[in-house]
Amino acid sequence: MVHYLLVPLSRYIESFRLFESIHLRALCAGLTAFLIGIVVGPGIIERLGQMRWRERIASDSPKLAALHKGKADTPTMGGMILVLATATGTLLFARLDQQLVLAALWTMTAMGVLGGIDDRIKLLGLPDARNPGKLRKGMDGWPKIWGQVLIGAVAMIWIWWTMQDVPGWDALRLPVAIGGDLSLGMLIIPVGIFVLVATSNAVNLTDGMDGLAAGCGVIVTLVLAIAAYLVGHSGVAPHLGQVFIPQGGELAVFLCALAGGTAGFLWWNCHPARVLMGNTGSMALGGALAIAAVGMRQEVLLAVAGAAFVWETVSVILQVGSYKTRGGKRVFLIAPYHHHLQFKGWPESRVVMSFWIGTAVCGVVALGLQRVF
Repeated sequence: MVHYLLVPLSRYIESFRLFESIHLRALCAGLTAFLIGIVVGPGIIERLGQMRWRERIASDSPKLAALHKGKADTPTMGGMILVLATATGTLLFARLDQQLVLAALWTMTAMGVLGGIDDRIKLLGLPDARNPGKLRKGMDGWPKIWGQVLIGAVAMIWIWWTMQDVPGWDALRLPVAIGGDLSLGMLIIPVGIFVLVATSNAVNLTDGMDGLAAGCGVIVTLVLAIAAYLVGHSGVAPHLGQVFIPQGGELAVFLCALAGGTAGFLWWNCHPARVLMGNTGSMALGGALAIAAVGMRQEVLLAVAGAAFVWETVSVILQVGSYKTRGGKRVFLIAPYHHHLQFKGWPESRVVMSFWIGTAVCGVVALGLQRVF
């Protein structure tokens, strides 16, 4: 919006021409989203408390429930702070004629709404018909998955329709020894849907401690923002061996807004948390990261930079697989892995900081591998 309002006025006020710069608009989008998160946070947190939208500890593990009893009655669904701040920063400073930006913004919002429905079902405390004597923990698994698939399908068809004429965009990059790149065509749509479902659920699994998912999310988002700028630069992308994405620069503006909005939420979510992200935030954040990565064909970079999210998911898969195939034997004390560390006696702050540091290292490695993948 600012771009359309101020740049035409540069004929009268020369300094307004600065808003043609992606660098400046990305910085402004991030700072604006961060400040909005700081400013609106207290009001939203108070309103969530008044509506009694507070966390209900629903763990099957008595030990884990005891460790997290202090989080009971903390306002949840605070991810709406993240979504509101990111949307505002994007609408103000990104160019809204860029379809990648609009698709990412729509996906974040739609996934946030789906996560909000999931949260609300959990908060209602309705009896679970499948498990007598227990309360529902949210939406049933398959309806939630199909909701994610539907959102992913809409987003991927939108992106494919926009990017199909970009040379090499739909290619699966293979080592030269195997025969070079393989064009996927419309098969990129199910690939993107898989990435979205996997990423949103991975971020959701990571959201189990104060500041854990949000802090890792800020780092991964900034890494993707740098990558978006690089692949959106006609001179840099070929030098790195990457496909040039004409809309990549504007996607960097969205990602900076997402990083700022997530950091603004983190201000209220760091230990001890005044508000919890809920599925409203974790699914919105995961969905936005996934669609941005697929839009600029940086799925591998997302997996490397977001190794914390990947490992949390793998730990759950290993735990469930071992329990079912090895007669009830477990690989970890409990899954996801951050709870395993808690059971080992690590304080929550140490677990969170370890994940942040690990994610920062993985982010640097991911950017260093840009010429490899």
